[in-house]
Amino acid sequence: MRPRRSLTSNCILNLLVAISALILTFPLVWIVMMSLKQQAQVMTWPPTFLFWPTLENFRVLFDLAQAGATSYGTIKVDFLTPIINSVVIALGSVVISLLAGVPAGYVLARRDIPLKEDIAFFILGFRFAPVLLVVIPLFSIFQTIGLYDTFFGMIWVYQVVTLPMIVWLSRSYIEDLPKDIEEAAAMDGATPVRIVFHVVLPLLKPGLIGASLLIFLLAWHNFALGLILSSTKAPVTVALLKLLNPGVQFYPVMAAGLVVTMIVPVILIVIGQRHLERGLTFGAVK
Repeated sequence: MRPRRSLTSNCILNLLVAISALILTFPLVWIVMMSLKQQAQVMTWPPTFLFWPTLENFRVLFDLAQAGATSYGTIKVDFLTPIINSVVIALGSVVISLLAGVPAGYVLARRDIPLKEDIAFFILGFRFAPVLLVVIPLFSIFQTIGLYDTFFGMIWVYQVVTLPMIVWLSRSYIEDLPKDIEEAAAMDGATPVRIVFHVVLPLLKPGLIGASLLIFLLAWHNFALGLILSSTKAPVTVALLKLLNPGVQFYPVMAAGLVVTMIVPVILIVIGQRHLERGLTFGAVK
């Protein structure tokens, strides 16, 4: 009886997992299907699952074909520029967050400073604060000091999203490292700077790579900051919104844009999957 019950339980669990996977992947499959359809096919009801795919939406997206000869009317979409903007902003945010966040995490993990926990929770509070609470005052400030619609201004303001994550992750990584290693290096005559660069950072490399991937994805998918604080330097999430014009529906082109937008994070996750897993499970060494 037990093997039969076990087999039945496994079948039910596998069925539930399959249903959950289908529910989670269906929106992605639907977006990919929309990107390969014509406008008329997208608007039909009931929806069609069998159709002849087309790459016209991707050609229109990157302005490699004239849309005037199609059902879209007249539209020119320069989607490559927002992609470059997002790459520059996200990479810049990662670099600045690492340069500022890792030393801050080290100090919070290793140094006995007054109100250390209060400072740590104050930094973390920016991560959970409503974005509009920060971005609306910054809009006026950025226009006054000339940082509106600049890469420097965007990278700076994205630290509200990325820096708290790096500080807390690096702090937890450093706390999981045995302090005896640093003490042994100090007894051998290593200076504090050399200990950090030649002992701590090499041990933190897997965790920092995984953390960098996480905050890159946070910066890549951010929408509110780019919407209010940029125009020509708008990220790709804002560029997708511009395809929703009143009275004109470019759903297949927007779906193609979503597919292109998802490609970069997927490539990064596939390439850095090993480092991402090690970063998320960092701290096994005690």
